[in-house]
Amino acid sequence: MYSSGNPNYQQYANQPYGIPAKSPPPLQHPVPQHPIPDFQQTATSPNMSHYQYNQGMPQQQQQQQPQQHQKMNPMMQQQSYNPNAYTPQPQQQQNNLYTQFGFNDPAAQMGMQFAGSAMAQGSAYVEKNFNRWVNMPALRHYFNVSNSYVLNKFKLLLFPWRQSSWNRLVMRSETGQMEGFKPPREDINSPDLYIPVMAVVTYVLLCGLSAGLHKNFHPEMLYVAVSTSIAVIFWEIAYTRLGCYFLSIPFEASMLDLLSYYGYKFVGIIVTDIIRLFVGGSWFSWSLFCYSGLCVSFFLLRSMRYVILPDASAGPSTLNPQRKRRMWFLLTIAALQIVYMFFLVN
Repeated sequence: MYSSGNPNYQQYANQPYGIPAKSPPPLQHPVPQHPIPDFQQTATSPNMSHYQYNQGMPQQQQQQQPQQHQKMNPMMQQQSYNPNAYTPQPQQQQNNLYTQFGFNDPAAQMGMQFAGSAMAQGSAYVEKNFNRWVNMPALRHYFNVSNSYVLNKFKLLLFPWRQSSWNRLVMRSETGQMEGFKPPREDINSPDLYIPVMAVVTYVLLCGLSAGLHKNFHPEMLYVAVSTSIAVIFWEIAYTRLGCYFLSIPFEASMLDLLSYYGYKFVGIIVTDIIRLFVGGSWFSWSLFCYSGLCVSFFLLRSMRYVILPDASAGPSTLNPQRKRRMWFLLTIAALQIVYMFFLVN
């Protein structure tokens, strides 16, 4: 273990066996025969340790090592050390409604859950009672429109004499039975509520704009315009229902049909108001008013024939004297459109 040239060995070699030495020999630390690898550098660059290891290998093994290194290189790339791989990431904030608003207290969360369930029950109750008075599927039928339908409907309202067919298209089942009328998207003659509602809103805004240009605007004017428009439409509906009752006309149309037909007059009113904003109350604006009034009257005269004048298969109600009264009643409805439009324009 110790060589003969070591001075410490020669010092204790001449002492007799069994006699203890004066002092123990100094400790001899073993000298490492291979360089100590740097583990931190090895972790970050595994190719360096591979190079150091190859320095002490024979030449034959070094020639075989590149082939093994090429095979193991993809695996080492996948298993390379990533310093952020085991770094603890911050916990993501939970998307909880209660914690976002600071309701971490269990009692507060229970109160919020109770309030949410109460609101859900209330909305379900309101929807149930609202559907009792208003048929939502039927209401959606009147808003089933498209851009092409709206454009063609405007052409029909402003140029009604160009329309040749005024019959509404019906939907039939597989057995041939009638299931109702087609929606406005598929039938230009079908009444809708989209154009009347938008026309009433535009009419109210034009009333406010006209009053502002004349410097006499007041917020109450918008309320007066809305209430007047609704009152005129409901008066027309009541007048039509009373006339059908006294003339014994079987009313087969829907109330929403009448609401749609009587709301189309606001298209002519909007056209007249826009011209009056640019040219004032000249003869041109009044001529346009008369033209739009006649267009609306002609449109109602042709569209409401199936409401006021039933077919001959309806029975004795289509006899000549009764039919003449109904014709006069229909003409009265069409002629009153000009009166209502004049009242609303002014």
